[in-house]
Amino acid sequence: MQVVSFGTNVTYPALGQGTWRMGVDPNLFTHEVKMLQEGIQQNLRVIDTAAMYADGGAERVVGQAIQPYRHDVFVVTKVWPTHADYEGVITSLKNSLDRLNTSYVDLFLLHWPSKQYPLQETMRAMATVYEKGWTKSLGVSNFNVDLLKQAQQFLGDIPLVANQVEYSLTARAAELTVIPYCQDHNITVMAYSPIKHLNALDPNGPQRRLLHALARDYHTTEHVIALAWVIRQREVIAIPKTSQHDHLLANLSALTLNLSPDDEKRLDALFPPSSHDLTIQLL
Repeated sequence: MQVVSFGTNVTYPALGQGTWRMGVDPNLFTHEVKMLQEGIQQNLRVIDTAAMYADGGAERVVGQAIQPYRHDVFVVTKVWPTHADYEGVITSLKNSLDRLNTSYVDLFLLHWPSKQYPLQETMRAMATVYEKGWTKSLGVSNFNVDLLKQAQQFLGDIPLVANQVEYSLTARAAELTVIPYCQDHNITVMAYSPIKHLNALDPNGPQRRLLHALARDYHTTEHVIALAWVIRQREVIAIPKTSQHDHLLANLSALTLNLSPDDEKRLDALFPPSSHDLTIQLL
């Protein structure tokens, strides 16, 4: 089974649970809590959320879902870059902890690089909440290698254990320098939108036909093929959002599905590696 460690001696399945757009509709609150708990019961223990998801609504869903399982799960949340000043970071995490109904998170990320506040100030605040015990570890999101190096320098002896970036068959820019750097520096890569754009592929085009053929050969779904491809690399975890029970169970099989070298080459041919590095947007 594919696993990740987030810079520790503990391993977690390389498939987490995303929560983007959870908490938007109050009528779905109970269902969303149940889906997260089903995932936890299936050993999907990494749960990714953020202060800006549904303006804190997703964190409330997570907070309810994790209550019976708090010590068994790895909870990740993020601070939005417009709150990345020293006091803003501290206040953001404090509010997140209140919504999550927990005294700590396992990993706290800067959601995007900030164009408003210096990275050094943000990292100083993140070091403060780490030292307070409000988070067990620190990371970033949407960072290229240059920014990763700066963040590591500003954190000093505190390890940077994660970088969350977009990564999928149709978005491979992170492979060029970011993933290799992270693997060399004990930084777990969290792949968001790991099955993005698959449904938009031409149903009669060569890419979709290949996915269909592989799904048939491996007795699974096209989405599972795509997830298995994402997590084939060391220390890469995919964090799809799942709102249906059958999708959750299907996704689990990605953890043990090993694509053959020949099939990886076939995917490379039709979903070619990116020729440009990860594009960084300051928010």
